[in-house]
Amino acid sequence: MRRILFLAFALSFLTCQSQEIKTDYPQLTDNNLTTYYIGKPGTNKMTFQVSYNSPVLSYKIYSSGDNPAHDPANWVLKGSNDGKKWTVVDERKDQKFCSRFQEILCVAQKPAAYKQYMLEARTADKKENLVIADVLLSDRNMLAGWEDFNYPNIDFEVKSPGTEGAKVYNQLVQNPDEYIKYHARKVAEILYYTDRDSINDVRNIRYTLEDQPGVSAKGGSTPNINIFYSTQHIEKSAKESLFKLDFETRGVLYHELTHGYQYEPKGIGNYGNNKTFWACIEGIADAVRAEAGLFDMSTRKPGGNWMDGYRTTGFFIQWLTTKDPDAIRKFHLTVEKMDVWSFDGAIKLVFGPEASIDGMWNEYQEFLKKQ
Repeated sequence: MRRILFLAFALSFLTCQSQEIKTDYPQLTDNNLTTYYIGKPGTNKMTFQVSYNSPVLSYKIYSSGDNPAHDPANWVLKGSNDGKKWTVVDERKDQKFCSRFQEILCVAQKPAAYKQYMLEARTADKKENLVIADVLLSDRNMLAGWEDFNYPNIDFEVKSPGTEGAKVYNQLVQNPDEYIKYHARKVAEILYYTDRDSINDVRNIRYTLEDQPGVSAKGGSTPNINIFYSTQHIEKSAKESLFKLDFETRGVLYHELTHGYQYEPKGIGNYGNNKTFWACIEGIADAVRAEAGLFDMSTRKPGGNWMDGYRTTGFFIQWLTTKDPDAIRKFHLTVEKMDVWSFDGAIKLVFGPEASIDGMWNEYQEFLKKQ
């Protein structure tokens, strides 16, 4: 699967005559959230210089790591067949990004076949320069199947507001409630097929920033869970850049939210007294994080065992998507289906009775040796 390294999201781009989507402003389409289109005050017009074969059904606009005052707040996506007459495809007003390096996903209101597209955008304050990290156009509805997702209620609290970690988190995340809700849906999208599946009903999430050692932890049980995030870890992650902090913060959040939305193995004890149970739970959580693109995949190395949990197990489960794009969903579903869960039983359910955990693990090891 093609991965966009700056975020966790696998994206479907428009089929076009050129493999590379070009604009007069290449920073908009370079799949790199650390490079920006820097415009002028007032309305900016950005034309995508490519001939499209399919209508734009949805698109994403990404905020930068710059001051939120420079974010696009009002925009219009237009289409044209001759580069002269432009027709409105979608229009948004008074938009606010919940964090830095964050997407806003828009489903086109008036999709139609056009050869060329143009984005007109401006900031909330017309006196401010416009800054956009990326724009991604898609020929599929990227929200399809998730329009009715049941978002949890968020109770966010900064317990250590005077710490440097809390201050830099505030620079990264402008609306914590919406930030956490967004990631809740993204986790569900990786674990399940649509919002009509039997998704674990996480109704309430208490999320706290605390001056504690460690990284993060999830407590409670569905429907009410709590997550803490260490301001000490935030400080360490922010030393390189705000983007590095974003990468780490999203990754940690994917992992902890997975614990709320994932099924738990049956018939083999519990998290505290059974290693298979533990390896399954932590492995799936890190597989979701890896699938989201929020691990440095170059850190994968041969060795270990599928029972090691966390990254070792998670990287292995995510690798299964090279054999079946839905492997994580199917693997997770075995946890709900099997009365007595096991890694070997899960592999057989996903890939057939001739498959085995030993054989699949050995194949994965050979793959790693060739990297």
